[in-house]
Amino acid sequence: MKHALTGSVAFLLMTGLLPATPAQAAVAAAASPTSTRAADMAARLQPAEQQTVLQARPAPLTAGAEDAPGLLAWPGVPRLGLPVLRMPTFATPVQPGDAAARPMLPWLALAATWDPDLARRAGVARARAEWLHGRAVLRVGGVDTLPSGRLQGGEDQVLAGSMAGMIGAGLLSGHVLPVFGSVVREEQVRADGAAPERSAPVRAADLAPHSLLGVATALEVAHGGAMLCGGMAPCQEVTGLEAMVHEAWHFPGMIMAVPGGDLSGHAVPAGAVHGADTAPALNAVATGVDMEQVSPDRPDVLGEMLRKAVRDGDIRPAQVQAMVTHILASFYMAGSLDHPPPFAAARTGVQPPPVDTLVGDVEAEGAVLLQNENRVLPFDPALGPVLVLVHPAMHGPADLLADGLRHAGLNVTVVVAPDGAGATGTLPPACAQAARTLVLSASNDDNRMITTLAELGGHVAVVLTADDPDRQMPWLDAVDSVVQGWTWRDEYAPALSALLSGQQDFSGHLPVTLTGGLYPPGMVDANYRAFERAHVVPLFPFGYGLSTRGRLTLSELHVTREGNHLNASFTLSNPGTAAVRAVPQLYVETPPDLPGNPRRLAAWRSVMVTPGHPVRLSVPVSLRLAGQWNATGGNWAVAAGDYTLSLGFSSVMLVRHATLHLPALHVPATLENQPAPVVTAE
Repeated sequence: MKHALTGSVAFLLMTGLLPATPAQAAVAAAASPTSTRAADMAARLQPAEQQTVLQARPAPLTAGAEDAPGLLAWPGVPRLGLPVLRMPTFATPVQPGDAAARPMLPWLALAATWDPDLARRAGVARARAEWLHGRAVLRVGGVDTLPSGRLQGGEDQVLAGSMAGMIGAGLLSGHVLPVFGSVVREEQVRADGAAPERSAPVRAADLAPHSLLGVATALEVAHGGAMLCGGMAPCQEVTGLEAMVHEAWHFPGMIMAVPGGDLSGHAVPAGAVHGADTAPALNAVATGVDMEQVSPDRPDVLGEMLRKAVRDGDIRPAQVQAMVTHILASFYMAGSLDHPPPFAAARTGVQPPPVDTLVGDVEAEGAVLLQNENRVLPFDPALGPVLVLVHPAMHGPADLLADGLRHAGLNVTVVVAPDGAGATGTLPPACAQAARTLVLSASNDDNRMITTLAELGGHVAVVLTADDPDRQMPWLDAVDSVVQGWTWRDEYAPALSALLSGQQDFSGHLPVTLTGGLYPPGMVDANYRAFERAHVVPLFPFGYGLSTRGRLTLSELHVTREGNHLNASFTLSNPGTAAVRAVPQLYVETPPDLPGNPRRLAAWRSVMVTPGHPVRLSVPVSLRLAGQWNATGGNWAVAAGDYTLSLGFSSVMLVRHATLHLPALHVPATLENQPAPVVTAE
């Protein structure tokens, strides 16, 4: 019997594209209601108005306003009923609406859930907060124009783009425009300091299967938004970007640029660019920038310089009108122009949003069980007390976690080791008598302490409380259990205590490769594809995660081609005694004689599986992920050959394989903005 699955089960990643020629796709994009409405409105603007709306400028603070410095205002056109819209500057990492000094979302923890529904819920919550603070635009990190080592959304473009896109879908539901792009401070730096080269120009065609795939996925999954370039490197570094976005993808929305000078990669001091110099504006327009965020200490690019270029005939009025059309299309997609947030709320103060368990739920689904020897976790109250050992900096979190464990029936004592403790005899005396010890560890500074503790002979469980893919674990073989708990937030305490006590099962999977700080020689990237290419197994692979409640089985993988996508069906069974949230992952690998051979994530599912009730799943995979970018045709070229789809629970734990011969194909690059279809189970 077939039935529709709801929630995250109903969400498909990288849905197949409808067959269409590039010409047909272009006609469809041009005829869309959003594009038509934007073009009509842009044509109604006077030339001076068109030039004005290409910039978001610093917003004046009003008496009693709660607005933080850095707030910008897009001017709108009151004559035509286009309202002023406010946004934060995008030159800095995303901050919440209350301006608290922490990121908008626990990004890696959210990515580790692999749960699209939870990502959308995060976007809905953020939209509510931004709306209450009178803001209509928000930058969503996790993906970026240029390649990076490891962004906050994880190291895989399909995973990061899909999760960022679902956050964007949540923002759009609240009429807040998501702008997809990152800034350099949101990137995880490798332990050895190596980073991808970003100083030389690179063709957009070369980035199509890499970083731009993440941006395209986010825009497609969100069904709208805008794109940011100029975060880690300027738009000008990517040649052919405008053609990729507007001609190949047929994306009707805008490309934005952060404040910061001439778009050449170097900040330009105010006053350094003279009014007669129009080169920065010409470069920006040629690159595809539609809107500029203006900083008071940096020269305008799309201001006086652009106006002079128009007067001189270097930039045609039709180009300016096209830029305005892109801007309006993004705002119309979000509903921001029809439903602008009220300024009064920000001036008079707002009521805080209702208490939500979102952050705790992210930790509950995103904490990753990496190791569990001797089945130490979950802690059993019948086996005696548990000692929680921490350095002074983690004393507060340890107390919160201990309270949660006590509510679960455990006898818990918190002991603080002095900074620098680690050598034999320097640990608190209670450690020598403890049969079970839990360590909250925030950095490599704790490694000696953990090693010495393990040598005492008791059972040791370690919770890693930082977002560090290169965390060293020299004590790994000496401890029983290891949990990747992500950068600590106090809201994590109830969720983590429920996991450690067995009230909830671990279901998170790594969105990054845990390297242990070791890389194969010559490797610039540290993602799972680079490790596979070098034939080196990392400490813990991308996609990895254990459960304490049972082992799932995968069987009967079958793959067929349906138009421009593959359809993979398989059976997921739970031979245990308790329900388990499963994250089966599909990877696609091109024939060995073709470029791009290392397998990559193609799709995944997040689904609860109950014992005795096997689930037959059917998941489409876009053939874009099996192709190479065809710059001449603006599409994805799939060479004839035998393609392998592999199924498993991480990038290396692949237990089922199916091979399908494909003829030579061309797959359109057009972004699909159709509702995600419901997947059925048999």
